[in-house]
Amino acid sequence: MIEVQLVNAEDKPSGSMEKLEAHEKGALHRALSVLIVNSKKEILLQRRALGKYHSPGLWTNTCCSHPYPGEDPNEAAKRRLQEEMGMSAELEVLI
Repeated sequence: MIEVQLVNAEDKPSGSMEKLEAHEKGALHRALSVLIVNSKKEILLQRRALGKYHSPGLWTNTCCSHPYPGEDPNEAAKRRLQEEMGMSAELEVLI
């Protein structure tokens, strides 16, 4: 079971919840998106697995995920980039 960090409208932590439950209930929670851009300004996309419950087969960002409760979002982005794409990169936080 994967837990996500719930937040309030001011982005302050307000607890945690199982990821699927948070998605089903529309609970506000932290998420992240990674875009890898090369020197030609090309973006590395991936196709979501056909078995995913959310947007199966969709061509999307390089990777996306949720930080674990208490996990730094930048560290979570690096972790998921390695897990999903088998790569590491210097990441720049945009927001």
